[in-house]
Amino acid sequence: MIKRRDVLGLGAAAAAGGLAIPAGRADAQETEQLTAGGEGYSYLTGTEHEAVPTTCAMCASRCAAIGYVDSGYVVKLEGNPESRRTLGKLCAKGQASVNQVYDPDRILRPMRRTGQRGDGEWEQISWDDALEDLSARLSKLRDDGHPERFMFHHGWISAGADRLINKVFLPSYGTATIADNSCLGQSARSTAQELTWGGNGGSWDFDNTRYVLNFGSNVMEADTNHVALARRLSFALTDGNVKMVTFDVRLSNTAARSHTWIQVRPGTDLSVVLAMCNVVMTEELYRGPGEDFLEFCRVTDRLDASRDEKIDALKEHLADYTPEWAEEISGVGAETIREIAVEFAAARPACVISSRGASAHYNGVETERAIQMLAAITGNIDNPGGRCLAAVPEWVHPTGPEDKLLARRLEILDGFDDSAALPIYGVGHQVLRMIKDGRAGRPEVYLWYNHNPVLSNGNIRETIDILKDESLIPFTVAVTPFYDESAALADLILPDAVFLETFDFEDGPSPAQVPEYAIRQPVVPPRGEARDFKDVCCDLAQRMGFPLGFESAEEFVDEACKLTPDVQKKARGFSGMTRYGVWQDDDAMPAFHSYRTVVDPAALSADGVILDVQSGIYWNWEVAGVSDEGTAASVGYFGTPGAYKGYVGQSIRNEVYQGFRPGRTNKSGYFELYSATLAVRGLAPLPSYVAVPEHEELTEDDLVLTSFRVNVQTLSRSQNCMWLDEISTEDSVWIHPETAALRGVGDGDRITITSKIGEIEATAKVTENVVPGVIAMSSHGGRWEYGRYASGSKAPFSVDEDRPYEALKWWNDRAAHPNWIIDNAPEPVSGQQRYMDTVVSVSRIQS
Repeated sequence: MIKRRDVLGLGAAAAAGGLAIPAGRADAQETEQLTAGGEGYSYLTGTEHEAVPTTCAMCASRCAAIGYVDSGYVVKLEGNPESRRTLGKLCAKGQASVNQVYDPDRILRPMRRTGQRGDGEWEQISWDDALEDLSARLSKLRDDGHPERFMFHHGWISAGADRLINKVFLPSYGTATIADNSCLGQSARSTAQELTWGGNGGSWDFDNTRYVLNFGSNVMEADTNHVALARRLSFALTDGNVKMVTFDVRLSNTAARSHTWIQVRPGTDLSVVLAMCNVVMTEELYRGPGEDFLEFCRVTDRLDASRDEKIDALKEHLADYTPEWAEEISGVGAETIREIAVEFAAARPACVISSRGASAHYNGVETERAIQMLAAITGNIDNPGGRCLAAVPEWVHPTGPEDKLLARRLEILDGFDDSAALPIYGVGHQVLRMIKDGRAGRPEVYLWYNHNPVLSNGNIRETIDILKDESLIPFTVAVTPFYDESAALADLILPDAVFLETFDFEDGPSPAQVPEYAIRQPVVPPRGEARDFKDVCCDLAQRMGFPLGFESAEEFVDEACKLTPDVQKKARGFSGMTRYGVWQDDDAMPAFHSYRTVVDPAALSADGVILDVQSGIYWNWEVAGVSDEGTAASVGYFGTPGAYKGYVGQSIRNEVYQGFRPGRTNKSGYFELYSATLAVRGLAPLPSYVAVPEHEELTEDDLVLTSFRVNVQTLSRSQNCMWLDEISTEDSVWIHPETAALRGVGDGDRITITSKIGEIEATAKVTENVVPGVIAMSSHGGRWEYGRYASGSKAPFSVDEDRPYEALKWWNDRAAHPNWIIDNAPEPVSGQQRYMDTVVSVSRIQS
């Protein structure tokens, strides 16, 4: 355990020993008043730049921004001061996005393969040729009755792209063979949210909290809501004097800014959380808010269990999960666990947060469910300062043709039969392995967008081999602005516009707990012949004979502004949104404790609404798609697939509450600590300890490999930004001095890291900032494509020399990527990729 004051604090003698720091002073008349942003000027001429509000898309955070244009060129990007969500700030990644607009290796015309797949032989073709070829292939599949053989695979995409492509274009075409990248980082946490809370995403209220307990989140550097959360957490720690305790295998920037960093063995956070729950229950620290909240919790198989019965059930379940038991598993001292549990329960309000460090393991869903349980029994759910519902805008958008085909899908999206018990968000990282297997069918056209499957999935070698095999996938299409590792294996490359050249709307969650609407508009026109893929989808639909009812992304966003009531009436529609970029209702208040909202009696007597007597759930059988009321009543809520779609309210103690609305499963309206959904699948209904199997059999030579993200890179998207590469040249692998000494490894030595599927070479960084028995490496390096600044390799048809910048590049490209040695291994409930469980050995390369 390392406390911040032990590292940073000055002793009394040093403080008194003449260490003088001069205090700066400026006359008030000499001080220039600075504005919070929103203006930009040329440093050469002083001329004011044209300011264009937009939204960043360099990562999943989607922060409101302003682009500044000088003589037709975008020269700067900064945060939008109108945004309460981000407090007007933008991180380095967003600011460096200017590099991507003018990347010398951008793809500016469609490209078609001319040699063998992957040989790097291409010809440039016209858009008309490219779309005629693609639309002919897609039309044939549709006309032959097999639209599902067109597969669409995407990474993080905008809210507007999700609605236009996934909700309008693809259903109108007739395919539901759609995969995303949730399984690569979020699906374990999201599945736990579905099982306990319901479908709405979670958020953390740092503005009102008094204590932050962190399991594996590096929110200060990398989060799907990074800037909005990191800013608020920074203020909480400094201005609010909030205490933060972080459990992590590595001293991340978040751990470094915590009051205490607790070093925990990888994959054992679950034991610590369960032990803390044990302390809360046995020492009756649940009394008060936690006890009151139990009224809204399901804790046993009986929905009508009394509060005392729930308390007894929790005490019995947690009895064996003592701090002493957890110490043996996690390496964290029993007294430390007990002390932190007492602090957390007493803080009121307190917020427990988590991310991949805790969830990207074999026991990821159970860990996240246990974290939800800890928050619940201390009364820190949906309260000021606790874990809250995600406040997101509710955009209404055009829905396209009314006579859509019944969309069909290949059964390759959820992995193999034993991959995941509840793959709500799919098992996208196993799609290619499913295609190779072939028993569930194969796509004939495989198109990926905003995604780099070669680099993003585990087992890079396997992914390359499958994508190169034309007998497995006859035709592949990459939609990308850049020539990356996956595009190099495509048959057709469609040059996408970068986000500073597109129209969109966004729906990022606001930690201010009031939804913020944001749009994206072009700061500059697309370069060369690049086109926004949303516009391309409109074009393809027209060519294939099912026009969508709008002809461009701009028209789609314009219509969405008209259809969304608050945006149309209060934000002045499309014109108001393009003028300011963001809008939030000044009169709206955070909706804490929304589960306590009593349902309007009129809603309970609406057409189609019935009471499921067994569960006390009111639900609308018509909305759920049941044929008639008699069938709905006889089969019941829990026996009807998709009944959650018609959920209205939950009866609790003679009152009907909004409760915790289901998302994608037939859960009740209670906060479900006891999950009937898992029970019927033979899994533990209450959060229970599950060990990582591979870690149970470690030998003296074995280490556990973990990966991490740095604050100035975004997985596989940002490495072509020279400004960021110059900041982040870290390409070494962290290893503890004890671990290194046993292997004869010194700081700066070249090492070989070997797993069961392969080996890589890297440079050792010997540091006490990582737990013994663990090695940690960044997931950003090791590029062999993506342009000269990322990999040293130029793209086809790119400029010969990028003067004067290329000559100034001083960093090398020696980094390795961990996915060469991390296999595609799914977490057994959600199917999330287990990035943090790989067992490896390390040896020094003899010079």
